[in-house]
Amino acid sequence: MKPSSAAFSLFFLLSFWALPVDAASPFSSEKTYRITETELFRLESDLDRALTENGKQKEQSERLRLQLKNLETQSKERKKALETVRKSFEEYAREERKKQESLRRERNAAIGVAGLLVVALVSGK
Repeated sequence: MKPSSAAFSLFFLLSFWALPVDAASPFSSEKTYRITETELFRLESDLDRALTENGKQKEQSERLRLQLKNLETQSKERKKALETVRKSFEEYAREERKKQESLRRERNAAIGVAGLLVVALVSGK
């Protein structure tokens, strides 16, 4: 064999060996499967349905996220309103206690004056 033909043969074998191996190649380590056109159509149809359902679920998730955000905002507003009502009620309760204490003192003073008048009337007769 001539050196040029040996070099060509070696180059040919090396370039063939370096070619990428695809799935259909007999040298591939992956298994090859065959499906019918009906099966392929069904798989494509299932994929389309799954993608559509995924899109719907993403939309629903976004709607629910917005609803949750609105509910959280409402909850914070109601907490603030309840806190305001609580403070108002506590202030009202303090004022009422002061009024009751004042009325109690006035009543006790009136009873004391009435008692002195009774004593004065009884002793003056």
